[in-house]
Amino acid sequence: MKRLSSALPAITLLSYLLLSEPPALSLLFFGALAFHEWGHLIAFRLVGAKRPALRLAGVGMRMSAMLPLLPSEEAAVALAGPVFNILFALFALRFGRGDFFLFAAAVHLLFGIGNLLPFGGSDGERLLRLLLFRLVPRFADPLLFLFSILFLSLFFYLSLFLYYLTGNGLCGVLFSLFFLFDGQKATQSIANTA
Repeated sequence: MKRLSSALPAITLLSYLLLSEPPALSLLFFGALAFHEWGHLIAFRLVGAKRPALRLAGVGMRMSAMLPLLPSEEAAVALAGPVFNILFALFALRFGRGDFFLFAAAVHLLFGIGNLLPFGGSDGERLLRLLLFRLVPRFADPLLFLFSILFLSLFFYLSLFLYYLTGNGLCGVLFSLFFLFDGQKATQSIANTA
């Protein structure tokens, strides 16, 4: 049951995307997701990790190594997915012609930058966790939680505003609400251990 609740935001996002958006956008989204995970897979191979596990997580898909990685290897793997998306977006903008390539570039760019935001098990959260544990190990978990809540709150209000203005963005509202409730559970567990 815990695995299902942690995958609920991703299931909500994917369901909403499939049911409400044009098929071309859904294909672009899944293409960006596949390209993103391919970047992680290449990085796993380059750092010598064998057979990473792929699972459905809060933000979408998540690859994790069977054995622990060094912090520098973890950072390289976390950066690889967003960097692949951003590079694809730049390539599509430079060499592509027409609206399709412009739209594909926008989807990849949003996907790459969105994954760098530090919340919900995203690549940005992994990178921020590594940085905080290196700089302030004693306060890393509370600071990570604070950053996560701040970004989720911002995402929630922006999605709500977008939904109010355009009628689109309900997916973002639901997505951030699931993570905010997960954040409350995390706060309770931090309070119980202190």
